[in-house]
Amino acid sequence: MLKKKIFFNSLKYGAVCVASLVTGFLIVTFQEVSLKMDEIKLRKAQSTLGESRLEEGTIVNKKNLESLLAFSKIDQTVEAWLTDNSDALVGQRNNYLVNTEIKIPELLSNHCSRYRCYQSSVDFEKIPSSLWKGLIGIEDYRFLDHEGIDYISILRAIIADLKAMKLVQGGSTLTQQLVKNLFLTNEKKFSRKLKEIVYAVYIEGKLKKDEIITLYFNEVFWGTIGGVYLKGINAAAIGYFDKKPKQLDDYESAILIGLLKGPYFYHPTKHTERLKQRTKVVYNRLKSLNLITSKESEIWSEQQWSEWIEKLKEKDNSSRMKSIYLVTKNTDKLFDSFDKLIFYESIAKVKQVLKERIGDLDVAVKFLAIDSKCTERYCPNTFYHYSKVERDRNKAIFEEKHQVGSVLKPIIYEQFLNFGKTLNDKVSIKPITLKLVSGDWIPKDASKVYEDFITLRYAIQKSKNIPLVRTANEIGFEKLELVLKDYFPELLVPLSEYPAQLLGAIELSLGDLSLAYLKYFRKTCNNIQNGLYKYEDSILFELSSASETTISRVANKTIKQIMMFGKTGTTNSGLDNWYVAFDGKTFYATWFGVDSDRKDKKLRLSGASSAFRIFQNFLQYRGKQIYELYCSENTI
Repeated sequence: MLKKKIFFNSLKYGAVCVASLVTGFLIVTFQEVSLKMDEIKLRKAQSTLGESRLEEGTIVNKKNLESLLAFSKIDQTVEAWLTDNSDALVGQRNNYLVNTEIKIPELLSNHCSRYRCYQSSVDFEKIPSSLWKGLIGIEDYRFLDHEGIDYISILRAIIADLKAMKLVQGGSTLTQQLVKNLFLTNEKKFSRKLKEIVYAVYIEGKLKKDEIITLYFNEVFWGTIGGVYLKGINAAAIGYFDKKPKQLDDYESAILIGLLKGPYFYHPTKHTERLKQRTKVVYNRLKSLNLITSKESEIWSEQQWSEWIEKLKEKDNSSRMKSIYLVTKNTDKLFDSFDKLIFYESIAKVKQVLKERIGDLDVAVKFLAIDSKCTERYCPNTFYHYSKVERDRNKAIFEEKHQVGSVLKPIIYEQFLNFGKTLNDKVSIKPITLKLVSGDWIPKDASKVYEDFITLRYAIQKSKNIPLVRTANEIGFEKLELVLKDYFPELLVPLSEYPAQLLGAIELSLGDLSLAYLKYFRKTCNNIQNGLYKYEDSILFELSSASETTISRVANKTIKQIMMFGKTGTTNSGLDNWYVAFDGKTFYATWFGVDSDRKDKKLRLSGASSAFRIFQNFLQYRGKQIYELYCSENTI
C-alpha cells in the first residue's frame, strides 16, 4: 500500500514538474516572440533621410541619380519620374544636365540592423496580389485555413522522414517559415521543430493572416546584389528590377517567388538556367491555380533574360549598392543623400584607379566636412566618414591621430605674414643645418629648384621645406612657438629643439585639424577685413588657384577655374595622405592612408593623387554649385 502511494505521489510530482517546465517554456517563448515583434515595430519607426537637391547648371552621373531614385519615395518607375522631369534633367550620354533646380524625394529608411543589408518594410496594400497569392499558391496552399500548422503536410513529411530515417521534409507552413527566419536556425532537429510549432501557433493567435503575410514579405531574405543583403520584398523588387513591389508584373513576381526557394541555388547571374526553369514552373503553377492573368507578352524572351542578367552583373561589379547602403545608415545633416552617395562613389572610384599602387596594403579613408560657423569639437552641422565601418567612427575622426605632413604649412606661413614678412620676400633654398641637442638636423625638399632664391609665395604654393625652416629660424622659434600653441596645443616645446614639427611631424585627429583651420580662417579673414593686408596678398588667395599649387597636375578644368583654398599633405613613405579645402562655407579634411600595421610598409601615393582626387570627384558631380572663397562678413 505504501509503495502504491509513493508511486502515485511520484507520478503526481512528475506531472507537476513537467507542467511547470512546459508552462515556463511557453512563457519564455511568448515573451521572446513579443520582444521580437516590438523590435520590428521599432525598426519600422526609423526616421527618413530627407530629400536631396540638385542645383541649376550642374552635371550629375546618370547611373548614380537613377540608383538613388530607385530607393527613394517615388510612386512611379524611375523611367516615368525622369520623363516627367525631363525639362529639369536633360539627358546626355552618361550624365544629366540639371537645367533648373530640382528636388529628389527623400530616401526610404533602411530597417535592417545587420551589416551591408537593406530592408525597407511595406504595408500589405503595397504588395501586389500576384505576389502574395502566388506565394500562398506555391508554398502553402492551405494558409488561409490552418492556424499555423498544416497537419496534412506534417503527416506527409513524417512519412517521408520515417522512410528516410532522417529529417528530409519539413512540412512547414508560411507561418513556420516566418518563425524560422525571425527566431530560429535551419538546423534539422526535432527540438527546433517543436519550438517552431509553438512559435507559429502563438503568432497565428496574435496576428491576422494579412499581417502574417506582410511580416513574411518584409522579413524574408532574397539574396545579395552588389555585396548588399536584400531583406524583404521592397529590397528585392528594387534590387533586382529597380521597381517598387506594386510596379512588378506577374512574370517578375514569378521570378522573385522562384528565388525564395533558394536565393543562392537559383542565383540569377551564377545559375541563370536554374532560375529560368524555376520561374517557368512557378509561372505555370500560378496560371493553373488562376492566381494570375496569363499574358503571353509578359513571358520573357531570351533577349530579355540576357539584358536583365547583364544589368545585374553590372550592379554586382559596381559599388553603387554598397554606397546606397552607406547613405541609408548615415544621418549627418550637413550633406543630403545625393551628396553622400557621390562621396561614397568617389572613394570607390579612386580606390579602383589606385588598386595596383595600393596592392595588398590595408588602406582606409577618413573624411570630415564641418560648417564654418562651428566652434566646438563635436559640432552638429557636420558630415564625417570612416571607411572601416566595423570600427568606431567618432573615435576614428575625433580621437585617433595621424601625422599631418605639409597640410599645416598655411597656418605657419600665416604667422610669417603676421611677423612682418610678405609673400614677395625672397628666401634662399640652399641647405640649412640646425644644431639640436639630439644632433644636427638638415631639412630636405622632395624636388629641386634651379634657382638660389625663391619667393615665399612660390615656397607655399609648391610646399617647400627649406625656405620655411630658414624663415622660421630668422623670425625665431620662440616667437612662433607662442602663436602656434594656440592652434596646436600638442606642440612639443621648445620648438627650437623640435623644428621638424613645422614640416608636419606632428600628429592630429581630423577633428583637431579642422578646429585649428577654422580658427586660422577666422583670424585671417578678420585681418583682411581690418585692412592689415589684401585678400590678394594672403595665403588663402595663393592656395586657392589649383593651377599654381601641388594639385596642378591632377586638378581638372573645373577645379582650375574656381577659387577654393586647398592644401595637400604627404608623410614619409606615403602612409598618410591629406587634402584640406575651404570654400568660405564648409571646411573639408580628407585623409587616405594605412592605419593598421605600418612596419616596413610603403604607400606610393601622395595627397594630390589620393585624398585630393576623392574630394575633386565629389565636388564636381554632387549636383551643387561650387562656392568660391572670398573673405567677407558672411564667410565665417
